[in-house]
Amino acid sequence: MITGQSIPSRLRSVLDYKLLDELVIYDPVSAKVAALNSSAGAIWELCDGSRSVDAICKEVAEHFGVSLEEVSMHVRVAVERLYELGLLCV
Repeated sequence: MITGQSIPSRLRSVLDYKLLDELVIYDPVSAKVAALNSSAGAIWELCDGSRSVDAICKEVAEHFGVSLEEVSMHVRVAVERLYELGLLCV
């Protein structure tokens, strides 16, 4: 289970590509692909193994100018989904 103290990290094998206003991520090892909107793309970029989920929530809130409460659930859902897809490790 992912908690606020979990530290997500992108898998080294995963490649990412900017495509218009989306970020497409692809893992050639598992052949999994995901298209991320701008907010999910920002979350993806912050999952570099250097910050906790709580810290990512704070940075996303500051970046988009919204309250921490407003983004916390969305960040956690995005991190959990990317983890379930096998694109992040925790």
